[in-house]
Amino acid sequence: MKTTKFPPGSFLEIDDLQGGRKVVLVGRDGVTYWDTIDAEKVTPLVIHPVCKPVELGSMVRFVQARGLSEVAVKIPDRLRARMDARADDALFIMRVLWVLSNELAFGSVPGDSFIDAAIAKANEQQRVAQSMHASADRYCEVG
Repeated sequence: MKTTKFPPGSFLEIDDLQGGRKVVLVGRDGVTYWDTIDAEKVTPLVIHPVCKPVELGSMVRFVQARGLSEVAVKIPDRLRARMDARADDALFIMRVLWVLSNELAFGSVPGDSFIDAAIAKANEQQRVAQSMHASADRYCEVG
């Protein structure tokens, strides 16, 4: 099986294998990815060309390249205001930034309702990832 190697700790956009795309975190080995920070819930998966990986780079590089500096500060603040523990989850914040980068003009600073909508879309990425891992767990239990 051919694998693709990326810088450890960087972010990728990949197919979620359910008709969409999602943001994931490259593992320490550079050939696997995590789709949640919680190592208790998931196992890293191999980055495979079938997922059509697109390198997003580090969060800092991504934010700078897309003119998201102001909004990058607002996202954790908005999550904290909602009492959401993911205010310190770099993968979740990167997912929100990725959603916003696909929907905002360069350098735009959205209001709270726009950020809330991006958080909802990032939640969907997380739900799809958890669903995939739950399916894999069920398959492994049967086998």
